[in-house]
Amino acid sequence: MLRFLFWVALVTATFAQVDTPRRNTRPEHLTNRSPDSRTPRSAEERLWCAEIESAAAQSATLEPAMRSFVLDAATSSLKKCAPTRVRTTLIDSFTATLGIADDDEAKARLQTSSLRHLLPIDAAKVELLLPQALPAVRGALLEEMIADATTAQGLDRALNLLNRIPLGETFPYNAATSLMLALPPEREPDKQLIFQRAMASDHEQNSMTVGGDDFASMVVRFWQHVSPAMALDAIHQVLDEAKLDSSQVSLDSGSDRVTFANAYDYRVFELLPILRQLDGSEADRVTKESQQVQTQLQQFPKGMQSLDPTIRDTPLKKGEEAKRSGGMMGMQGTLGPMLQRERTAESYNARISELGRLAEGDPKQAISSAMTLPNTVGSLIPRPQALLAIARIAAKNHPAAARDALEEMLQSLKAVDLSRSEKVSAQGSYWTDGIGIATDMGDGDLAKKILGDGVEFAEKVEKEDGSDDDPNRALKAWWPSTVVMSRLLLAALDISPETALHTMNEISDPVLKLVCQVTVASKGLGVPSGISMVMVKKKSSNWGQYGVLR
Repeated sequence: MLRFLFWVALVTATFAQVDTPRRNTRPEHLTNRSPDSRTPRSAEERLWCAEIESAAAQSATLEPAMRSFVLDAATSSLKKCAPTRVRTTLIDSFTATLGIADDDEAKARLQTSSLRHLLPIDAAKVELLLPQALPAVRGALLEEMIADATTAQGLDRALNLLNRIPLGETFPYNAATSLMLALPPEREPDKQLIFQRAMASDHEQNSMTVGGDDFASMVVRFWQHVSPAMALDAIHQVLDEAKLDSSQVSLDSGSDRVTFANAYDYRVFELLPILRQLDGSEADRVTKESQQVQTQLQQFPKGMQSLDPTIRDTPLKKGEEAKRSGGMMGMQGTLGPMLQRERTAESYNARISELGRLAEGDPKQAISSAMTLPNTVGSLIPRPQALLAIARIAAKNHPAAARDALEEMLQSLKAVDLSRSEKVSAQGSYWTDGIGIATDMGDGDLAKKILGDGVEFAEKVEKEDGSDDDPNRALKAWWPSTVVMSRLLLAALDISPETALHTMNEISDPVLKLVCQVTVASKGLGVPSGISMVMVKKKSSNWGQYGVLR
């Protein structure tokens, strides 16, 4: 207790301190003036900038992947604290990835992130670093650079960048399509060359994007810009490749849904209207092979262009938006369980909505009814979800009932089975939302209790992540336990900066602490939260999802 009181007093003093005129011997980033600016820093900004600078410095002790992550994550805040250091920090972040030897997935994600953040600052440096990046990273960055150049009407630069992509590496069909649309009529030879490069790339590495741009969609758009013989060869190439793919394909376009038994039928639907104009007899032969496609083409005679007329060889007109058909692919038989889970979730969501409406007038009865819901159903957590919804609705007019709902929610969460780690990332929001509700009601003690329970849960999840029997081999920054702890600390800032700092400094794991240090300091500086990654790579479970820390 004495240690805690001393820490609170120390942090409070940091917020309240007033600098006296004296000779400054501290580094520029720790003075009370913003670097590159004459605007004095506030005491709060000095505190958070010191945390960011400390985290960046301590990253030197980390293994390459975590060093890259921490440096990249710190740069958003460095734009406020030390803007002249952002460029070199991003370069250091990328350079650190070159030491990653056994995890190409993490290496690719970290390289992509650091180079994307560096791109608007120093595109020339990005070009110099690209040869050291993984092929997939080079492809992604070159696609962005081509798109940027096309948007800026730097068509020659865009074409030059496109020509730099080696055959066999991922071809940027989306950016290439945009470039072809932007090229004026007098540059028809350039369009033909791009089409040829795309065709060669697709032959080396089959492209298949449902409802987006790939080589087949380029054929649909630009077949009239190449010779009939080349257009036919392109169609044959796409159809031959599709014969090897047995995936079921579904397309949604407004109220219309078109489903195909396999990728070949989908490609026939997409390309048959063009094949008919080039070779009617072959089109008749192909049509006879699929009764399903015949039926669908009767309803949509132009294939994909019937579903989306903007798939053409001219740019979108002013005020016109692409109506791309959303698509999904999957092996036959996998859609049933997914749809069943969706129906189960919809059923419980409807029940929870009813309890929310009941909570407006009779929150106690709503709580009693919520307690009859199961704690867990598969990957769903109906009871805690309902109790949180009731607390949120009751908070304004029935604060006592809201507190009861939050207390019951905490008890329900303690009974959740950790063996299904898919639940973890969603569960983090139960504690963080609960902290927010308690704080808004002015109940700091309850908010701290929820925070404490949440930290205990995060520590249990960390043990699951680091289990000797089946450890999570994903980057630790992306562990579910790391993301949950980060979210809890962000919520703790709403209680008070002192609470967040104290909780953070109680973390014993130095890697986890550094990640949380950057996260908390960034929010303290008012830097928007970026996209976070949650990843599990275990023998028993392998998944990942994106989200936003809040």
